[in-house]
Amino acid sequence: MTNILTEEQIDEIEQETLENLEVSYHTKGFDKIEKLRNSLHDTYYQVVELRPGLSLEIIDDNYYKQVSYTVDHYNFYALTAKFYLAGNHRVICPGLKRDKENYRETVGNNYLFYLPDIEEIEQYFAGDRIYLIRIVLNIDFLRSFINGLEYLPKQLQPLLESDSPPLFHRPVGKITLAMQTALQQIVNVPYQGMIQRMYLEGKVLELLALQFAQLLEAEGDKQPLINLKAGDIEKIYQVKDILTKNYDHPPSLIDLAKKVGINDNKLKYGFREVFGTTVFGYLRDYRLEIARKLLQEQKQNVRTVVNLIGYANQSHFAAAFKRKFGITPQDCRLGRKVV
Repeated sequence: MTNILTEEQIDEIEQETLENLEVSYHTKGFDKIEKLRNSLHDTYYQVVELRPGLSLEIIDDNYYKQVSYTVDHYNFYALTAKFYLAGNHRVICPGLKRDKENYRETVGNNYLFYLPDIEEIEQYFAGDRIYLIRIVLNIDFLRSFINGLEYLPKQLQPLLESDSPPLFHRPVGKITLAMQTALQQIVNVPYQGMIQRMYLEGKVLELLALQFAQLLEAEGDKQPLINLKAGDIEKIYQVKDILTKNYDHPPSLIDLAKKVGINDNKLKYGFREVFGTTVFGYLRDYRLEIARKLLQEQKQNVRTVVNLIGYANQSHFAAAFKRKFGITPQDCRLGRKVV
């Protein structure tokens, strides 16, 4: 792992290398919208408190450098739900007695955690886009819906029964089609003003209901994951580094496995467990992110971009680009906003 920075050191780096900062308040239905760019990452952050004890955050970060830093959760007595639309995020969280201290949050999955009064280490990787929706609710807000514990997931019952409930981080499951629909409706709200706030609150409560229902269904029906040792995980990260350095001419799966000394079957399934996608699904997304930057920021023509990122067929590239970003490569080059 790279050197671990404190939050203060991260703030100092961000301030010293700040290239752009735009902050607006009480606009587009959000309490605060922030856009910033520095040497570590660029960020588009939106937050709104929908009612006391219930907040919605939309976070879109693109990282230029690998970075690890501590995050302070002291006095943060709230339940947090996260839904990953893009990216992978590694966390080391000492003090979890029932869960793994070292875990990952990956694209296409949703998570629920209660982690007050701890300090964790978060790790991000160069070239990654972290795009997620986060919902924060305090325990009193949750309690306002509860008439009894019969239909509440067991994981959440101690929050209402105990003054010192156990800490937990729970991967709840895959983002379902119903969740995906609600997430897209949050990102693309069709209303403004008061109606927008009402609409957002309804969709946030819908997401929480879907997540809690998924948690209820999963209880007692856990599927075992492939057994990865620390050395296997390290090799899988080496594969990721090889892919990002050779994205224009990537090795085959078998060659990748040979390079790092791991069984190709373990690599295939282990990579999905660690990063939430296949080896070449990750490569595809990485290539497309580079393509987006070349088109959007450097205004390279489409044929040049296709050659630079290693696509053999321009029409295949265009189709993959539109599936990921919702617009054509040419529209992206001309400045149309990515969906």
